[in-house]
Amino acid sequence: MQPIVKVFEDNHIEPPWAYIAVFAIDAVMVLVIAFCVREILRARRAAVEADAVIKPKAALFEGARFVAGTVEFAEGEFEAVRVTISQEGSEEADKNNNKTHTWTETERETRARPFYLRHDTGARIRVEPPEDVLLVDTLDQKEWLHSSKRKLRAELLPGERVVVEGRLHRAPDPEEVGETAGYRQAATTGWTMKPSPQKGMHVSTESLSRRHELRARAFVWTCAWVGFLGLVMLIPLGTYRARLLFGENVVATYLGKRTFERTSKGKTTVHQGVDIRYESPPGTVRFSRGIEVDEDDYLELPAGPGEIWLRRVPGFSTATALGQGSSVWVPPWCAAVVLAGIAAYRAYRTHTYRRWYEGRLVEKGKGPLPPQSNERFLADDPIALEGRRARALRRERAAKHVEPIPLE
Repeated sequence: MQPIVKVFEDNHIEPPWAYIAVFAIDAVMVLVIAFCVREILRARRAAVEADAVIKPKAALFEGARFVAGTVEFAEGEFEAVRVTISQEGSEEADKNNNKTHTWTETERETRARPFYLRHDTGARIRVEPPEDVLLVDTLDQKEWLHSSKRKLRAELLPGERVVVEGRLHRAPDPEEVGETAGYRQAATTGWTMKPSPQKGMHVSTESLSRRHELRARAFVWTCAWVGFLGLVMLIPLGTYRARLLFGENVVATYLGKRTFERTSKGKTTVHQGVDIRYESPPGTVRFSRGIEVDEDDYLELPAGPGEIWLRRVPGFSTATALGQGSSVWVPPWCAAVVLAGIAAYRAYRTHTYRRWYEGRLVEKGKGPLPPQSNERFLADDPIALEGRRARALRRERAAKHVEPIPLE
């Protein structure tokens, strides 16, 4: 008795490797979504914890990690913390002459001087930042040196409300003078914020929770994109899943093998295939002619008629395929791999994204480099500087429900 022929179609991954190949990309999508959900929950929890640590009117105590207040310059100082980033611009054009530009950081300078915080309790806290202080602020100042060279700056100004992370101590304050001091006016003890031995010092004009809120928001969008890509991924693998979930192994009639030619773009190629007959649904006879198989399988096939295994999907003839068990066609599987890779890369980019104060600043944009402007840093523009200080003071007074001072 002639055995039942078992052969799979050309460019198909055979089981059990087909199951492993599809399970692997399904697992990647599930793990990426799980990772996004975990990061969302972590970021939201961190945002809640960050809001909880700051109690503006809480009493100051030795060893406190966070203090919040309004910036005041120290006596004789004209700056507190200032970060200046130098950038060089470049342009690129594609084959269609569509231009893009990139601003790349070439140098970063941080200047830090002692300053004071006016706490909501009325206490005046001296802050002594180190040279490597991390300033969380907006790069809202710009100065052009050349059409392809510019500088960006973020700095603390009087009247701005900030949160400082470090370590609070009682220490001599040079601007606090005791009542019994002699002619040398010895300093008395006051509150001083110094860097933490483990974490240094962070100075933030934003709420501590904002960074975590932005991260949670970014991962929500990423999770939505990954979910969408996962749904799209179901399309190319639809026939495989139909064979896996609804298919059945049946014995079809093997009619024989043959070669045939196909012409595409003026090029003719020879293909090997088989002809079969089967029932789908039972009682309805169907013929499939010229089902392609690879060359090795073709050479081993018998010349005469016989029986052959078929994975039949009732009501879905497109998903019906040769073989015993569910094989997967390579081209749609590769398309699914690409979609899974895009999803994983999107999650990776979201995870590794850093704002300007956390890493080297590189900015990309469409079109050529923007035209050079006459903007100057606030320290070089007294009118703009006074305007910003007045606006900061107005915001502070408005937050305390006090009548704002008029602008001159």
